[in-house]
Amino acid sequence: MAFELNDFNVMEYLWETLAKTSDGKRIRYSAVDVEELWRMGFVDTQLVSLAEWKAVFEPHRKADGSYEVGKGDFLALDRYRYKGEIRIPFDAMQINEGKYTDEGLDDLIAASIAPSCGMGSDKLKSFFDDLKNEFRDAGGLIEIRGTAKERIRALLDAHPSPLRNLELLLDRMIESGEDALFAEGMEVDAVTMQAAREVQHQASSFSTTPTTRAETKASGLRALEKSRKKKAAEVPSPGDEKEKVDLGKLKRSKRRMRG
Repeated sequence: MAFELNDFNVMEYLWETLAKTSDGKRIRYSAVDVEELWRMGFVDTQLVSLAEWKAVFEPHRKADGSYEVGKGDFLALDRYRYKGEIRIPFDAMQINEGKYTDEGLDDLIAASIAPSCGMGSDKLKSFFDDLKNEFRDAGGLIEIRGTAKERIRALLDAHPSPLRNLELLLDRMIESGEDALFAEGMEVDAVTMQAAREVQHQASSFSTTPTTRAETKASGLRALEKSRKKKAAEVPSPGDEKEKVDLGKLKRSKRRMRG
């Protein structure tokens, strides 16, 4: 089961943590910020185009071209937010090497590469038409090995989809989680721990199971959680109150979504 952003009260958390205007009542966005939110996967780009997303902010435009959004309107942005599954970013270098039929390679493209690529469908098809022709052998099969995988990786690096950007962001958060979430013995909330526990590899029958840095960190989080539970069992805590969380104390990724 993959991690889903719908598991979090994201908008309330962002409202509490993002910088605000001097009166503390509004969040200020530049035109660049608004576009970046769309490109970084905050918005469900399958349902809301970039033009539609920009139009949402027009009522909040100021004379200098920036936008100021009050709490009610900010929380209402949740209707546009991406709430689907987030998996570990697809790694082109983990594609199984060997000879592919056109149909087999097309299945790989549709399942794992196209969702990760922000290039238009026509250009993506042209890219793979050229790749197929270059690596097709005398028997008509396409030989996918190191060089071909490097080409695919370069494609995704140059043209990531908004969903891939979101996956990469979460990957970085989990990778740095040991420092960010456990600094100075800081307790971790159940939701964050569950997210780390549930992040899984991008599903593809054509890809081997990679040992990524994110997976290593997720394993570390599971081990840490077991250790914490064991320690908690040894020291009875007063009452039956559930552990509370100060999400505002959590450190944020250096390449976070801007507000």
